[in-house]
Amino acid sequence: MINYNRIVTGETIDACYHDSEDPMNRHNCYAEALPRVYSSERAADLMRREPAYHESERLLPPELRLQGVQRIANYVEPMWVFLEMEQRFSRLIRNGYIARNPLSSEWKKQMLSGFPKIDEGKDIPGYRPKIRSTASGFFILGTSGVGKSTAVESVLSLYPQVIVHTEYNAQPVDQNQLVWLKLDCPHDGSTRGLCVSFFLALDNLLGTRYYNKYCESKRRTALELLPLMAREASLLGLGVLVIDEIQRLKSASSGGNDEMLEFFVLLVNTIGLPVVLVGTHKAYNLLSGTFAMARRGEGQGDLIWPLFKEDAYWDFFLEGLWRYQWTSESTELTKELSQVIYDESQGITDIAIKLYMLAQWSVIGEEAELLTPEVFRTVAKESLQLVQPILSALRAGNLEILRTVPDIQSPLSNLELFYENAFKRIANQTKALSKLGSRPPDIFQQIVNQLILAGIDGEEGKLCAQKAIAHCGNGADIKELLDAFQFDWIMSNC
Repeated sequence: MINYNRIVTGETIDACYHDSEDPMNRHNCYAEALPRVYSSERAADLMRREPAYHESERLLPPELRLQGVQRIANYVEPMWVFLEMEQRFSRLIRNGYIARNPLSSEWKKQMLSGFPKIDEGKDIPGYRPKIRSTASGFFILGTSGVGKSTAVESVLSLYPQVIVHTEYNAQPVDQNQLVWLKLDCPHDGSTRGLCVSFFLALDNLLGTRYYNKYCESKRRTALELLPLMAREASLLGLGVLVIDEIQRLKSASSGGNDEMLEFFVLLVNTIGLPVVLVGTHKAYNLLSGTFAMARRGEGQGDLIWPLFKEDAYWDFFLEGLWRYQWTSESTELTKELSQVIYDESQGITDIAIKLYMLAQWSVIGEEAELLTPEVFRTVAKESLQLVQPILSALRAGNLEILRTVPDIQSPLSNLELFYENAFKRIANQTKALSKLGSRPPDIFQQIVNQLILAGIDGEEGKLCAQKAIAHCGNGADIKELLDAFQFDWIMSNC
């Protein structure tokens, strides 16, 4: 069976070189095709995700405002731990390329830049200076939903995924450089499943047929596929391999976890490929018990993902999130609301974001669209049942329990159902009002709604709607009023 794990894809670009700031990587086409080292401010700007929003959207019908709330799921505010991770990945990828230069003549120049007194070996044909692999790796462990995967993918997005090399310093180069690859650990925790995921990802990114070549025959075992995987990773100049959901190894068949971890060590030690393993606290004992991998993991220092404390960082995060509010009435963020959201999420950003979405969906269309502490408490009680074991352990300060808690799905899986229920509630309210003699929005309000969706301020939209009706006459229908020519006239005259 083909493994269809989600594959994270990035940008493919043509190589554009610049002199490396690090003398150890000068004359290395892999390293000099990477972006320059980012400042913390620049990295934060590039990773930040602020969905489109305008205050006037509060005037939209409830059905449209329900859809607007969905945008909050895309909100990303890179906190300090994102920036620390960005620095680690930057060092990891660049240092990993020091011992890997695909061009022999440039390799010698690189070594002379990094080691001015190195023996050049001029009299030995094909001589390549010996240099120890500088590759390493590290672990990222934390509670489900704290933002590990979001942060990793945000950091990886700062780098092109594939760089196409054709010429470097007047030398022809026919090389696709794979800067990074992120895979999920297979659900069955098998090494063969990981290899299959690897080759499927390469086929998806590069248009190759590695799966047909290596995996279509079920006769090939994991032990046969692992060297092939290592070979292709080396030929492609893979900069870093990220394996997410590493806690799934605990459910692997006997010996499967040791086999895969030993393979990761092989990748780091033999071909110099940096490996980053990401997982929940449940993977802690598994990883810390493997001495060789733990030693390599200390190359950048393990990252135990911190939870937000109820401090200035939490306030900064919540204030940024609070801007995205689609309720008809504005609710001010108070200290009490901040405390309630913290208590119900325990500083887990994914849960806080989803809780904010669920709270808005629960009140939109009601007589009073206010976000009160009681609303958040009720929504949390009804919708966060699956994550209660984690939240209870965090409230009790018992981190040891987190190493035994099974992988629990975040409330994201419940969002679609909650949205559907909110939509049905509003639809039923609309039908009830209709039976009582209420009518749908008139032509004027329909035009205002369309203009707000187009990004026009609510008050300005009302003025434009008045001019449109005056221009076309009271008898015009919505189609006439939004006719392309007339719409252009409205826009140019408002």
